[in-house]
Amino acid sequence: MKSKTKWSVTPDVVNAMVNRHFPDEDITSVSELTEGMFNSAYVIRGTGILNDGIVLKIGPASGTELLTYEQGILRTEVEVYKLLEDKPIKTPKILASDDSHEDIPCDYFFMEYAEGVIWKNCADRITPENRRQLMYELGKSNAAVHSVKGGWFGYIKEDQRFRFDTWGAAFSSMMSDILEDGKRRKDELPFDEIRDAVKKYEDCLNEIRTPRLVDFDMWAGNVFVDEATFSHITGIIDFERSFFGDPAADLVSAMMLFDDVEQEPDFQKGYSEISGSPFVITDHDRIRMMLYRLYMSVILFVESYRYDEQYAAMVKRHVIKGIRQLLGQLG
Repeated sequence: MKSKTKWSVTPDVVNAMVNRHFPDEDITSVSELTEGMFNSAYVIRGTGILNDGIVLKIGPASGTELLTYEQGILRTEVEVYKLLEDKPIKTPKILASDDSHEDIPCDYFFMEYAEGVIWKNCADRITPENRRQLMYELGKSNAAVHSVKGGWFGYIKEDQRFRFDTWGAAFSSMMSDILEDGKRRKDELPFDEIRDAVKKYEDCLNEIRTPRLVDFDMWAGNVFVDEATFSHITGIIDFERSFFGDPAADLVSAMMLFDDVEQEPDFQKGYSEISGSPFVITDHDRIRMMLYRLYMSVILFVESYRYDEQYAAMVKRHVIKGIRQLLGQLG
């Protein structure tokens, strides 16, 4: 996917970056991964640690127009991978990271190559029986993410402006930031109605007392399954949009995986095994999940500026319908 946020590099630059961090290895091949919509990524193969392939992930260049919450987003991802290192979830290991901008004007990191095939690319080959097993493993993985407690509510950044004592304050700020991004771009959104919906349910949001790690990008493009049987998860990637907040937010980000978690008993079973508690969705959870769908929809609308005009227009037409529907349900 072409995007204004992607930074491309030449083979010579990749070679210099590899030599900085893995000076004893030789590169035999470099190939670009084109699935992503925000960062650039390359698979590098060669000798030693490069033998089975490693992934170079590159964030946007300094000065690139980004949404407020996307500032320093690659550093968030590195931090989250570290938080998950000892958890029962299959994530690649970070091999090296660099935010010095000495090689390129971007943050970047190297990580292990995730084996398998992306879920969305093999969905038609997943049998109902295999899907049940995958849902069970997905539930366990998601509960592992939520087992990580944070010291604040909000995005995982060094900047204190993103950290809050309550989930209501954090989520209100998150929504305000993306709405302000939209205003600057002169987007046509029901700004006041959206703000009013969040304010109306602030007490409901504040029922969340413990900050938990939330992936908020748990969709079929970030989950790998084994290519032989399509029955086991081999890797989960892309934690750059993570924050500390309400675990229920993850249950609305599972595009192309499921539409309604309450209709996924195998996911619930796996989740409960890791969490140690019954999987329960309350009426207030459902209200909060509508707010999280609203937030995700606003993000999708506002971020469309970075794609070509035809694709952006299609996204906006689709998303605004969902926004109006959610506002009606929350009204």
